[in-house]
Amino acid sequence: MEHKKFKYKNYNNCSFIVRSYLHNKYSMAIQIISENEGPICTCTVNMADYMYYPGSATIKNYSENSGMTKFLQKLGIIEEIYSKSKCNPFASNDETIDFCDINMEKLKEYSSEYEYSF
Repeated sequence: MEHKKFKYKNYNNCSFIVRSYLHNKYSMAIQIISENEGPICTCTVNMADYMYYPGSATIKNYSENSGMTKFLQKLGIIEEIYSKSKCNPFASNDETIDFCDINMEKLKEYSSEYEYSF
């Protein structure tokens, strides 16, 4: 399957792998992989108490993924941020888990593997 590639931080020729989380088939798992380096990071987190629906995901926007939400917005993957929650009680206001509306067609354009279905 031919797909668009992007640069993430210092990694070139990147794409997404999209699947479901093992313990919650409705929770979308999005991973960034580099053609040259292999897996880079996981963009999402599975939140046990969230009610997922088609085209929604929780973005890990803290720690090594700081700035992930803005990056995905720039690519056109995130269309709307529904809510932002601190990742822990001691986190700064920028260290968040963001519940977002995902542009599924745009995500597919940048995906080398897409095995998610709701």
